[in-house]
Amino acid sequence: MTIQSNFDLKKRSLYLKKSWPPCVQLLMPSIHFNLFRPFSKYLRPYRKHIVFGTLFLLGTQAIATVIPLLLKWGIDTAEEGLESGGPLDRVEDDLVIYALFLVGLAILQWGLSVGMRWYMMSMSRLVERDIRATYVRHLIKLPLSFFQQKQIGDLLARATSDLESIQRFFSHVFRMSLTAGLMFIMSLIMMCTFDWQLALLSLAPMPVMAVTARFVATRVRTGYRRVQEQFATIIARIQENLSGIRVVKTFALRLSEIEHFARLNEEYIDRNLRLVHIRSLFYPFTALLNGISMVIILWLGGLRVIEGTLTLGAFVAFNAYLIRMSRPMMLVGRLVDEYQRGVASITRINAILVEKPEPEEETHDLPAFRGEIEFRHLNFAYNEVPVLHDINIHIPAGSTLAIVGRVGSGKTTLARLLPRLIQADEGQILIDGISLDQIPHRSIRNAIGNVPQDTFLFSDTIRENIILGFKPATDADVAQAAEVSQLTPDLAVLLDGLETVVGERGVTLSGGQKQRTALARAVIRRPRILILDDAMASVDTRTEEEILKRLRNVMAERTTILIAHRISTVKDADHIVVLDEGRITEQGTHEKLITLNGIYADMYQRQHLADELEEL
Repeated sequence: MTIQSNFDLKKRSLYLKKSWPPCVQLLMPSIHFNLFRPFSKYLRPYRKHIVFGTLFLLGTQAIATVIPLLLKWGIDTAEEGLESGGPLDRVEDDLVIYALFLVGLAILQWGLSVGMRWYMMSMSRLVERDIRATYVRHLIKLPLSFFQQKQIGDLLARATSDLESIQRFFSHVFRMSLTAGLMFIMSLIMMCTFDWQLALLSLAPMPVMAVTARFVATRVRTGYRRVQEQFATIIARIQENLSGIRVVKTFALRLSEIEHFARLNEEYIDRNLRLVHIRSLFYPFTALLNGISMVIILWLGGLRVIEGTLTLGAFVAFNAYLIRMSRPMMLVGRLVDEYQRGVASITRINAILVEKPEPEEETHDLPAFRGEIEFRHLNFAYNEVPVLHDINIHIPAGSTLAIVGRVGSGKTTLARLLPRLIQADEGQILIDGISLDQIPHRSIRNAIGNVPQDTFLFSDTIRENIILGFKPATDADVAQAAEVSQLTPDLAVLLDGLETVVGERGVTLSGGQKQRTALARAVIRRPRILILDDAMASVDTRTEEEILKRLRNVMAERTTILIAHRISTVKDADHIVVLDEGRITEQGTHEKLITLNGIYADMYQRQHLADELEEL
């Protein structure tokens, strides 16, 4: 917003203040016109709900404002009738008419209140849906590097607890603040028409309440943010314990994890109790101020009735309006609390939404990939720690490149660079002579079948985990992919075969079964480029031989990058590269590397000796 628009807004606000009755103008400094600014972009699509809800709300409050007037007129009419000595039947008839009016207005108010609540409550749920959809959609678009820095539990807490606070804000605070504002202003205006001096006296607690509310609001927002942060830590710990339950049980960590969680839980309670302490002081304080105000008004108003300057009906109506006006004042504490919770929660969600997603690239037609790959002077570092140094590799289309090396030599990093899961610092990666930067993410990832080192399966059937959104897949394709990955013998043992539900993260399957399912998932897509990152580490040697035998037909039609620790896995590759501390130290065919007597030959001899000892 520009400086001029800010100035215009202030002028318009000042004009509004001057146009209101004098007793209402005193309230205006405490009214914040930008109260809902943090939520405005989510409210904008539901203007209709807000407009209709507000109209129904105006109707209910207008009726509620008329009811004390009917009481005044009824009481004054009855009093005049009795004082004049008229017939009692006439007085009773008048009272019946007023009673019928009250019943009719109550029914109308009920109908309007139903409409108001429907529009307001449905708006809160629709806004909740939109924020959740926006949040999850944005999360999925974020690069892999973002998730390496954030705890999953914290992201889950924002999508659950924080969203619940925002929904509660829209469901209760938004509606209650509008209701309280209209109730307060309408009641105050009517009180001014009866006795403006008493009306002004009823506002005596407002300055104290405004200062107190501002003081409390800052502490509630800070406290609630700390509560949510601790809740996120708890969720993260639960998520880690459940995901790593096998590790917890294997290393007998049950008691230590329970103690650690108890400390986290205790800290969460402590932070909540600090908020409870603030609220327990603030809420009764507002009720106390309001009670003192009502006692003073009742005393002074009673004196006016005795003096004859105020009729009994007017006094009853004035007190009815005073009670209505006191309800918003007593709600100040809750409104401040819920509002600050909502603001703290939307701030936490917006902190994720401002994270830069992977760039949206223009989709343009590319010729079908042949699969020729070239790494030119490639360098990469994690957090400024060099991992790959001057990598130069050329992989002809349809050939197989094997990459071997010690743990931490950079093999998996090289595999992640090709589908652009991470970005190279220097150098180039080319596919069919086109720089990877010029190929849209979707195109390159659709062309690559990737079996990563850390296999992940969704909590679904084996069939769905193999297909995984690949719509052209048929039953025959699934069966063929399972055969290539040597998963078919296991399916015969499983009670439901392909329809077996694997459980969260594939917990019901063995490591080898999970890897073979992931391999079938890659094979079924018939990609031009196949990346197998230690994809057979969890299978035995005999099964590995069977898989490789069937994979040769698959690999013959596409470019394959084979990363492995076993020499038996890579020895038939067209070209083998040895990485050591991020550098290419040796490369060539299996026979050539054996004659070099370097790292590769040493790995081969050690594994060969281990196999011989195993046979003995």
